[in-house]
Amino acid sequence: LELRRQVKASHPVVQMEDLFAKLQELTEAGDPDYDSIISTADQILAKEAEDEDAIKCKFVALLNLKKFSQALDVVKDKPKACKALSFERAYALYRLNQHADALEALESSGTKSGEHVGMDLLRAQVLYRLGKYKESSEVYASVMDEETDPGELAVNRSAALCSAGDPTLGEQVLRGAATMLGDNADMSYNRACALIEKGDLTGALKALEDAESLYRKECEEQAVTEAELEDGLIVYNVQRGYVMQRMGQGEKAQGAYEEALKRKPTDQEVAAVASNNLFALRGKDTSLFDSAKKAKALNLDEQVEDKLTVQQRRVFALNRCLLNLYTNKTKECHQALSKLDKELEGSELPSLVRAALLAREKKMDECTALLQKHAEANPKTALLVKLTLAQLQLSQGDREGAIAALESVEGAYKQGGIVGSLVKLYEGVKDTAGAIKTLERAAESGGSSKEEKQNSRKFLLLSADMRSRSQDPVEAMKALEAVMLAGEKDPDTVARLVNLCAAIDLGKAEKYSEFLPAMDAASEIDVQELESFQRALPATRDADEMDVEATKAKMVALQEKRRQRRLMRRKKEKASVTLEDGRSVVVEAFHLPKKYAELVEMGSWGKPDPERWLPWHQRSYNRKLLKKRKGAGTASGGSQGGALAGTNVSNLDRSEKFQKELAAQEGSAQAAAASSPAASHGSGKKGRKGRK
Repeated sequence: LELRRQVKASHPVVQMEDLFAKLQELTEAGDPDYDSIISTADQILAKEAEDEDAIKCKFVALLNLKKFSQALDVVKDKPKACKALSFERAYALYRLNQHADALEALESSGTKSGEHVGMDLLRAQVLYRLGKYKESSEVYASVMDEETDPGELAVNRSAALCSAGDPTLGEQVLRGAATMLGDNADMSYNRACALIEKGDLTGALKALEDAESLYRKECEEQAVTEAELEDGLIVYNVQRGYVMQRMGQGEKAQGAYEEALKRKPTDQEVAAVASNNLFALRGKDTSLFDSAKKAKALNLDEQVEDKLTVQQRRVFALNRCLLNLYTNKTKECHQALSKLDKELEGSELPSLVRAALLAREKKMDECTALLQKHAEANPKTALLVKLTLAQLQLSQGDREGAIAALESVEGAYKQGGIVGSLVKLYEGVKDTAGAIKTLERAAESGGSSKEEKQNSRKFLLLSADMRSRSQDPVEAMKALEAVMLAGEKDPDTVARLVNLCAAIDLGKAEKYSEFLPAMDAASEIDVQELESFQRALPATRDADEMDVEATKAKMVALQEKRRQRRLMRRKKEKASVTLEDGRSVVVEAFHLPKKYAELVEMGSWGKPDPERWLPWHQRSYNRKLLKKRKGAGTASGGSQGGALAGTNVSNLDRSEKFQKELAAQEGSAQAAAASSPAASHGSGKKGRKGRK
């Protein structure tokens, strides 16, 4: 560092010369004593407050001591010094995570790209921290310096490209660098990250294995201890777990995360990623309290959290809120929300988390008001908020409010799910006109792509169906005509349109019938025979569908059989009957029910039934009872084989007694009533057994 030797005449020249000489000696030393440099610079500044050399020496010394805030205080309110130390000041701001101010300091320096390699590298890093990944990759690509490690440049550029959404180019950059310089652990690891972004998970696992092998080899060359080696391998294990999680191997991924956290990595960033992914894998229904315990790793230091990408910081902030929400830690959730507001400024996610908190506290009115306020303030971006609001209002029975919320969604009529929900809600409130209007607006909002045209056609057809059901054939016809005008010539659609026009406008029916497909060999078809055959076909259950002639013959035989049955039912016997006055008349016979025909045969038809007081199953002319009584006089029912020894078989014969009882029953109604106990006794236990 060359120092100016000109000083003002008001100070002793010898003393100032000695101070500058001492400062020069301290700055040129092999191992500079930064505290002595600061002390000497203060002595100079005490006599000459605007001396640029002293200010610069003190500023750089404070930077080396990592006292960035004090270094910035040195050049505070000194615009000339700030411009001279624009690079150093930008670096101090970068280390204090004041990235926007750091970028402003770099831009205000007036240095163009390529003039100062250090500024270019710092600018690329600041842009990366600000989430401007594309600009960062462009700056890295423009750096051309022999002193800068090209492998490190390739790794940084690849990381920026992957974060910018161009992993293919990022992988190509790494492959080119590995071909020229040889592969190393960092290149292989970043190549695995690029493959993950591309979706090549199998290739990513292979790249991670290569990176781990290269890392072990590098550690052996550098004589790294076993503990340091195992600690450095944790990052590969965590990334491998993430790949397995993406591949659907949840158990293996969970084991990798748990093993990484059990080893307690010194890198807080690795521990935070493992804890976050473990919570995301388990969800809110599995080991929630264990996830909350391990989530302490998400509370990163500001310096460590600054190394994360913008997407990582946002995910961590959101998962902190969700974890506190699921574990009912309301106070901690509100504290985490302040961080989420900072990371997701203008997003709807913080409002959704606050609404969930209010819903858990049963403050539904406040929850609804919060969602409505956010939806009104952000009409074009509050999709999730409006859907949540509609679901909340629907759960409270407010269908009209749910309809209003869904209709307020930007581009609602271009999304089939929202259109279907609106139609269902309109039908629920008995507003068919609103449902039809929704379908028509959805059809009109379709674009020019093939898929959008197909969706518009479907909406028009649904509208026509709904109008037909609502007894509005004219509008249904118009809707189908719109489909035809759009170029749709589907036979089903044309047939429906012709059917509607036939009842309204025969001219249009004839016009559109021309679009129906022609019938081949129509002159050979007997329409009447076809119609009669179609009517007869459903009457059989075992028709041979493959043999039409056999089926037709069966149908003809079945029809003839049915005709004969009808004739037999209509045919009645006639007989000549002489009346009491001597006249002879011809009458038609009729069929009596079976039980009444038996009464006629017994000669008791037209007379009061003497057994009318008895239940039907106990009457003497009951065939089931007679059958039982016929068997009562035999030996059936006993043990098989011959009669027991010493038993008088004649005592077992009750046929004579049975005939007497039967004669007594046919005497008169009074005698039948008197003999009813004997009939009950005759039926015995067998009758009761039969009723069980």
